[in-house]
Amino acid sequence: MSDPVVSAPPKASATPARRGQSLVEFGLLLPLLLLLFGGIAQYGILIATSHTLTQVGRDLGRWVATQDAADCPSIAAGTPSPIAQRAHDIAGETSLLGYQGSPWLAPANFVSYGYGAMPASPPSDQGVEVAWNIVDGTCPPDDSEAAAFVTVRLTHQSPVILPGFGYLPGIGTCDADGCYLAIATTAVYRMEPTAPAPEPSP
Repeated sequence: MSDPVVSAPPKASATPARRGQSLVEFGLLLPLLLLLFGGIAQYGILIATSHTLTQVGRDLGRWVATQDAADCPSIAAGTPSPIAQRAHDIAGETSLLGYQGSPWLAPANFVSYGYGAMPASPPSDQGVEVAWNIVDGTCPPDDSEAAAFVTVRLTHQSPVILPGFGYLPGIGTCDADGCYLAIATTAVYRMEPTAPAPEPSP
């Protein structure tokens, strides 16, 4: 006589208590996941903005070094500057993230140190600074043997998309303009002599 076949009882599906536990665990992890993904996105925006600002600074420094920008330190601080105008135009062409309006064109945001040294820290979170270093000769240099350098520094407010990120001490800033991260770039170029005027055709 054969033994009766005893089948295992069917496994019950997840009970309501087990499903509730999963929801609680997911609810606890969700803020951490959102913070992680938000931090990655914020970091990406900061890196992209920094790279673009660096390119704007290089283009501006190259432009000033080729003497398309007036007579060296004769540009006084606090006055409308062709250098600030050029920086503004390049920022628009490169679609610099967070650059809205024309903050670099404000006279208070342009500083020319003339032949003086550029300070270690910029005076504001948005601005254009320029300084000349003439080793020998005049500005602009008369020939390629004279050593003259120009330094430009741009400061910019990178946008913040992660709520509360700007309030982290030592990282961001929040004020009436909103929350932002202040970034800066500096470019130094050797100046080129002014191109000679073309000779009149016979």
